[in-house]
Amino acid sequence: MKYEHDIIVCPYCKRKSVIFDYEKNEYVCTACGSVIEDHLIDLGFEHRYTETPNSTRTSGSYTFRVHDSGIGSTEFFTRYSYGSSNKWLTMKRLQKSIRVEKKNKIVEKALRHLNNYAKILSPPKYVIETAGMLLQKSVEGKNYKDKTLRLLAIASLYISYKVHGIPKSAKMFAKEMNISLKDLWHAEKKIHQNVKDLNKLLKKDEPEQYIPYITNKLGLSEKVSYLAIYIINLAKRAGLNNGKSAVGLATASVYIASILLNEKRTQIDVAKTVNVTDVTIRNRYNDIVKYFDITIPL
Repeated sequence: MKYEHDIIVCPYCKRKSVIFDYEKNEYVCTACGSVIEDHLIDLGFEHRYTETPNSTRTSGSYTFRVHDSGIGSTEFFTRYSYGSSNKWLTMKRLQKSIRVEKKNKIVEKALRHLNNYAKILSPPKYVIETAGMLLQKSVEGKNYKDKTLRLLAIASLYISYKVHGIPKSAKMFAKEMNISLKDLWHAEKKIHQNVKDLNKLLKKDEPEQYIPYITNKLGLSEKVSYLAIYIINLAKRAGLNNGKSAVGLATASVYIASILLNEKRTQIDVAKTVNVTDVTIRNRYNDIVKYFDITIPL
């Protein structure tokens, strides 16, 4: 394969007749036949075609989802590499056991739980990567039991959602993962103790983030979303969000907006979307209506 190169000028005949020969990996002048430069090193991506599509000479990309960050290698032996199948199975078990160092076994076990939970939740890849980093820092050098490792894996995903500003209430997440809220808080506390300056990474939970999720679940129009966000902004300026949960303010705003735009949903229906009580909605509803003197049609 030969391609013309109209930028390089031949230093011998001074003509722009230089081509690059990809087969010999050299620059050649077609006018005088001079080899200008040879034995070049290609710094681009490797383009190599083999009969087996998954064969590669290099390891995978760097990732926190694996204990060795994905840069380790695994030697695969075929059954015909050894005389008997028993020897092949023995070598396979031996290689698997020595692949993980003793000090990394607990990290490998915790990350295995994390990847299993990630398959259930299907979060974005960057959320899993952040969770893997937090989990490794939390369990490295520790001697936690399997139940604790599972809870730490779940809590690392929850914290990772908060780091990336993805709305996820604690109650809703705990119910989704089938654990108690108390267990989630305890596991989250352990991660905060083991990872320094974690609070600096966490983004503040804003009520506006929950509006699209709630309105979508209830089948409400975009007008309700816009009005609910407008009500939230007014409430924040008045300081009605101080010391109150973002989820409670979001659900109350959606409830009020749905009534004002004749798309009313009951308090119980709104509460079920994010797993809060109707009492919470009622309290935030009363705060907003009384402060701004909003007349709600019966």
